[in-house]
Amino acid sequence: MDTPTKTNLKRVAAYVNTTRIHWLVEELQKRNINEILATEFFRPNSQISKLEFFCEENQINDLRQLIHSIGTCGKSADHLFIVKEVDPDKSGKSIFPFV
Repeated sequence: MDTPTKTNLKRVAAYVNTTRIHWLVEELQKRNINEILATEFFRPNSQISKLEFFCEENQINDLRQLIHSIGTCGKSADHLFIVKEVDPDKSGKSIFPFV
């Protein structure tokens, strides 16, 4: 799969179960998503991770299904998938803020 082009690039933020984050990263990399920003949040009785990455528009449905099937414990409220448009003139070339 080719690197996403600037014209159809989307930014995905997915909130998932922290215990499943490493499986998700491996599966995303198999789909040629190689820049992934992961942030973990902890509080009593709650652990959630936020994954952020760029992808092509035509990957959205597959990635939504991947997040739902691997990134959750099966409860409807334990994940969230957000897609944002990317302005090609204002967006950087990397998901990482320091690159």
